[in-house]
Amino acid sequence: MGMLMFLSVITFGQIQTQNMLKEIKCTPPQFAGVERTILVKSNFQTIDDYLNKYVTYPQEDVMNDVQGTEVIRFIVNPSGYLTDFDVINSVSANIDEEVIRILKATNGMWKPGYNDDKPEAMEKEVSLVFKINESNNLDFSYLAKKYFAKGNEIFFTKSNPKKALKYFDRAMVLLPKDKAVLVQRGLARYEIGNKEGAFRDWTRVKTLGGFESNGYLENFGNLKGYADLVRTLEN
Repeated sequence: MGMLMFLSVITFGQIQTQNMLKEIKCTPPQFAGVERTILVKSNFQTIDDYLNKYVTYPQEDVMNDVQGTEVIRFIVNPSGYLTDFDVINSVSANIDEEVIRILKATNGMWKPGYNDDKPEAMEKEVSLVFKINESNNLDFSYLAKKYFAKGNEIFFTKSNPKKALKYFDRAMVLLPKDKAVLVQRGLARYEIGNKEGAFRDWTRVKTLGGFESNGYLENFGNLKGYADLVRTLEN
């Protein structure tokens, strides 16, 4: 059975920031595609190319029609080695393991990030869409919106945040960077007592650039997590 994988990479800022009066020139880590990258031309232009070539769609997930968007964050150390893998959005345990396995194979193939002329450990994030070929006309956005709407109905009309959370989770597997889903999944988590999960979702919203519509957030003013949501996004 054929399948498609679409890949994208997002770079986030360095782990540690420095308060300095002069402007710091920050260069993010770059994938070279070969070991001992100094003065060696890369075989791969991007980490996308490498992952697209070597990541294998787990057969068990193909057979079970498991699809979605995997997001993994890691640290590129000054040595060009990767550490601290963090699964931001999991499509399945099999896919988590496969993507991390291939990422680990790139150890030594990275040029580290720099603050001025000093190499420093910095974060990198990869995002991979796993979609089975026979279903490649499946619109993740359309399906995620249906799950999101169903979750909202259950959350607000039926006052059942625990059940609503299942639909928000399904939407998130497909569109892990949708800030509206992150906001409301966090509120559902907060309602059932999972404050750690709620803050993790809201912090993710801030990392992705914050939430632009204050009027939208005011719709949740009667919920227990509203004050903490606003405080998290504003700090």
